[in-house]
Amino acid sequence: MAQKETHAGHRARLRERYAREGMGGFAPHEVLEFLLTFAIPRIDVNPLAHRLIDHFGSLSAVLEAPAEELKQVEGIGEKAAALLSALLPILRAYEQDKLSPHRRLTTYNDLAAFCRSLFLGECHEKFYALCFNARLDLLSAALIAEGTPTEVSFLPRKIMQELIRRNAAGAVLAHNHPSGSPLPSAEDITLTREIQGLLEGVGIRLYDHVIVAGQQEYSFFAHHDLGAEDDPFSRENALAADRPQRTLKPVSKR
Repeated sequence: MAQKETHAGHRARLRERYAREGMGGFAPHEVLEFLLTFAIPRIDVNPLAHRLIDHFGSLSAVLEAPAEELKQVEGIGEKAAALLSALLPILRAYEQDKLSPHRRLTTYNDLAAFCRSLFLGECHEKFYALCFNARLDLLSAALIAEGTPTEVSFLPRKIMQELIRRNAAGAVLAHNHPSGSPLPSAEDITLTREIQGLLEGVGIRLYDHVIVAGQQEYSFFAHHDLGAEDDPFSRENALAADRPQRTLKPVSKR
């Protein structure tokens, strides 16, 4: 009984400390310990928090781990794995909702921030097609494919089919490089041009392809890699690398 009271007192002190100071002064294992108190009742979760750090190597790696891998650590059950693995998806949803409350991305700052939010904490490559109507309202961010930490593969025609299904007038492609630079590979460039050609054939405009690596991104449009002469961006606000507020201008669906 005394041991249970000790654990309960420690949990209460953790929560009081959080209420008083926030999370800023917490060590990585204390962050996990705090979270685990909501999923695992009564027992001392401090050793389990250390075990998670030892197993995965860091707090960020723990939060990036899928539920099935978390459950391989002794002491982590269904509830704790669900809680820990849900945190990054919740944060992605928060960032996307905060950045685009009206679902309209009018500048490249907006676009880049939205793309970064899609890949927050992702350790595998994913490929999205952002679907826009003719007024540049964001209709959806369609997940096209998920791959390994170093590659993702799919048929380019799948993007065209997805955009047609959603009645899109324009699109932005977005994918991530989890373990490298945002600079495009030769395959990225070839794939982008192939997709651009397919979309032009059905009257859908490719606005950009954004590659994200951590907090960095590479824009095909900003680097003139799309080769479009009648670009959809305002000439007077043309975006160079030092002009991040270039404004998107809607284009009529052809």
